[in-house]
Amino acid sequence: MNKYFSLVFLYNRASCKKTLLAAGAIPLSFLAIFFLKIGNPYKAGPYMLMERAFGGPWAVLLFAAANLIGLISVAGALSGRRSMKAAHATTGYTIRRLRLSPISSYITIFIYYLIIILIFWSAAIASLYAIGKTALIMAGTAGIDTKLALGLLRTDIGHVLIPMADPVLMIFNIISAAALAAECAKSCYLSWHNGRMSAGVILVVVSMALVWLDTLDNTFIFIVIVLLTVYTVVSFGDVISREKHPKGDPFKANQYAGVMDVDGFEFDESSYAPEANRSVEIDDSSSVETSQLRRYGRVSRKGVRRLDLLWQRRRYMPLGINLERANSLFGAGIAIGIVEHSIFTFRYKINIDIIKESVKGVTLAAGVKMPYFCDLQEHAYYGYIFGMLMVACLQTYRNYEYYNKKTRSVYVMKRLPDRKEYSRTIWVAPVIQALLIALIMAAHTALDLCMYILATPKIALYPDYLSHLLPF
Repeated sequence: MNKYFSLVFLYNRASCKKTLLAAGAIPLSFLAIFFLKIGNPYKAGPYMLMERAFGGPWAVLLFAAANLIGLISVAGALSGRRSMKAAHATTGYTIRRLRLSPISSYITIFIYYLIIILIFWSAAIASLYAIGKTALIMAGTAGIDTKLALGLLRTDIGHVLIPMADPVLMIFNIISAAALAAECAKSCYLSWHNGRMSAGVILVVVSMALVWLDTLDNTFIFIVIVLLTVYTVVSFGDVISREKHPKGDPFKANQYAGVMDVDGFEFDESSYAPEANRSVEIDDSSSVETSQLRRYGRVSRKGVRRLDLLWQRRRYMPLGINLERANSLFGAGIAIGIVEHSIFTFRYKINIDIIKESVKGVTLAAGVKMPYFCDLQEHAYYGYIFGMLMVACLQTYRNYEYYNKKTRSVYVMKRLPDRKEYSRTIWVAPVIQALLIALIMAAHTALDLCMYILATPKIALYPDYLSHLLPF
């Protein structure tokens, strides 16, 4: 048998019961909503039966909750902590013993999760169809199929499950399903190798709830689609990068920065000894310490001034902290701000297309004007604000955790001659990161203003457009 089919059967053996229970909970929840809102179908009457039964957000919330609980249950079953105890084995142990690359196991479980999501989706559509058709028959309705289809598509849950007339929501459903499957697969992947669960599931589920409950317009749904796509690609890149880590700790099982399990390495003294001797002759411990101090900004290089915020950021990071992780968080804050701010570009593109279609010689059609700059910029700063708060709060917490939990050096830091060094290395770097994001936001806004003034035809601008650049 193909090894990938064997892997799928292994997944199915550990999680099939919980998948079936979650799939069975969906029609039961819809049936409970129907009876609570309608009661006896014989007495309810056929008028707008589906709209009265499944109108509102309750069916959407129950469907999302059933999906989430089912996927989390499957992830718990596949983690191997409680599954297959009778065989004195676990799924995680078996996965580690199989001769498969981590990428192969990750992609297989990703496809497996996509199939589970499709099963949940199909169960929801089939149960709504069965409940609606049975109720309409009991109410004595003529033309059941037409009224059932129209009634289902007019409900919130029907619009979510079958967005026939909403291509934006259809694209969002495809992207969110793939992103949710990818994050659930990553959670299983990390749990197999003694890692922690992926927090990206929360990001995807919150995005799905905001869009499905119709709290965002199409512009913001477009921004959410871009964010989920970028996050999923970056998350998959993180999985790929784990194969390049040292063999002693390939899945970051060690929680402390700089800890490496050297038992997993195999050294050939004949090949490495000359290189080691040569490195001893060239470098000494002082040069290594100097390079580390320079890396963390403790040694000022020639030409580096105090106004260099990037150097100041490294200078006030705790010495020895994982700079790569800090850079990833900082980059994520910048990316969120840039992607969310592209809402201005999206709105500007829509309006400039309308203007180009309305140009008649040297005049415009009546009533066609480019909106004021402040109106196009509305809600375009939320991403940058969220990015500033994220890098400030999370990096502050990581710096505090580094001193108090990982290295437990808080007592030593407080006894340094400069007693403010401890507080500075916790607070100053996050504030500098937030300031840098604010500067990027200002530069991005200036670029938008240049595009607004230079790329828009003069006849399409209001005469007083310069007085409406700011929202106050």
